[in-house]
Amino acid sequence: ADAEIAARVDSAAVIGAAQDTDKAYQAGVTIGAKLSELGFNLDFAPVADLANVPDSIMADRSYGADAQLAGAMAVSVAAGLKEQGIVSCMKHFPGIGSTVQDPHTGLASTERTEEQFRNEEFIAFKAGIDAGIPMIMVGHISAPNLTGDNEPCTFSEKVVTDILRGELGFEGVIITDALNMSAVSEYHTSEEAAILALKAGCDMLL
Repeated sequence: ADAEIAARVDSAAVIGAAQDTDKAYQAGVTIGAKLSELGFNLDFAPVADLANVPDSIMADRSYGADAQLAGAMAVSVAAGLKEQGIVSCMKHFPGIGSTVQDPHTGLASTERTEEQFRNEEFIAFKAGIDAGIPMIMVGHISAPNLTGDNEPCTFSEKVVTDILRGELGFEGVIITDALNMSAVSEYHTSEEAAILALKAGCDMLL
């Protein structure tokens, strides 16, 4: 019998470099089949972040720096998961690949402008929205040129409600990234974090 719990698939970086959406779809099928067998119905995947700076925190986990390609790859993974009865969750809006810092260990920040996000990261997420992705996770990244302050995007009404809901037209479930990550827990109590995320427009707290 197979003693491994995890399904073995290539990293997103390897799949993205191949530029083959069928490989991405098959990865979703493989992972989805294993998750279904274990009794899960949701996978916090695929990643739609763009690894678009040297030493990006998402280097291995992203399908690349090209928004059109990353979006197509993520949509294909989601389709493979869905084929196995698994709900997918695209992450980490608005895109955390332009930082080298890890939100697990502190507040990561990006200096990307609103225009850069619109011309790049948002395109990848919009591909998922247009394909009917049911769930999107918002990342704990500070993007002051987008939000106007240093708070994580998870707590930004502009990012969650105005942009993701209003501008990009997402009607599915918006979930936070884990609220016990240092990017949040170093600055807020769990009660504060929960309220801030809900006020920004998030539907679920992770």
